[in-house]
Amino acid sequence: MTSRNPKNQRPPLEKWYAYVLFVFVGYCIADLTILSFRDRMLPQSAPPSHPKQARVDSSVSRGAYNTIISRNIFANNGAIPDALVDKSKGAEAQREDEPVPSQLPLNLIGTLVHSNPDKSIAAIEVKGKNQVISYTAGKDIEGMASILKVERQKVTFRNLNSNRLEYIEMKKDANKVAFGGGMKASGTREVIQTGDGNFVIKRSDLLKYTSDLSSVLMQARAVPNREPGTGNINGFRILDMQPGSIYEQLGLQRMDIIKSVDGTPVDSPAKAMELYNLLKNSPKVTLQIERNGKSENKTYNIQ
Repeated sequence: MTSRNPKNQRPPLEKWYAYVLFVFVGYCIADLTILSFRDRMLPQSAPPSHPKQARVDSSVSRGAYNTIISRNIFANNGAIPDALVDKSKGAEAQREDEPVPSQLPLNLIGTLVHSNPDKSIAAIEVKGKNQVISYTAGKDIEGMASILKVERQKVTFRNLNSNRLEYIEMKKDANKVAFGGGMKASGTREVIQTGDGNFVIKRSDLLKYTSDLSSVLMQARAVPNREPGTGNINGFRILDMQPGSIYEQLGLQRMDIIKSVDGTPVDSPAKAMELYNLLKNSPKVTLQIERNGKSENKTYNIQ
């Protein structure tokens, strides 16, 4: 048996030596080639310059807030500034829209116009509540409207829901009293005024009126006056009267509220009729009325 001579054995990687040598030579050639062309590959001049963009200032100057500062809309006292208007549209466009007929459940019963507009009174019925309440400018009607102006047979207010100006007017036949029938108003004065709130009337004339009560009632138009909130009757308001009637001679005026007779409240139609009949035998009668929100007494001496 013969054994192999270790001296004749070839290294295991000898067959790869030629490939390694080839790659190394190729790498050296490529490196030398790049070095020879390197100068030509570099830029020969500086790149063109680009203009620097201007920086936009996004900050807001303090003057832009002058409107807010001048109007003081964040005032600690709670004051609300006037509404802004477009001055470029002229004065006509800045004016508020004209009042329109109101659709609120309100019925104008009567008005009493005073030389001082703040003292003018309007008797307004809230439909569905069977109430006739007196209002002046600046008062609110059941949280629905705020009265601005009381005119003859017309009331202008601001609708608190829509903030629109609206108005209500008396119906054309509301201020017409069905005068006539029975006793006519006399041309002569049967009640004589002797002083401020003092009158004299003859008993014969008084009996003439009390004997024909239906005719007397036809000389004026009155409605129950109710207290706000409770709706209780606290008197009777005279809406209109016949010129020269007994009511006018007694010193009464339109929109007066008859509150009591000799201290007895007139709080029901039955009580009013009872007091009216008591006048036949009374030597003196004191009538308490409310006029323009103030209480007045009128005393009648029966002779």
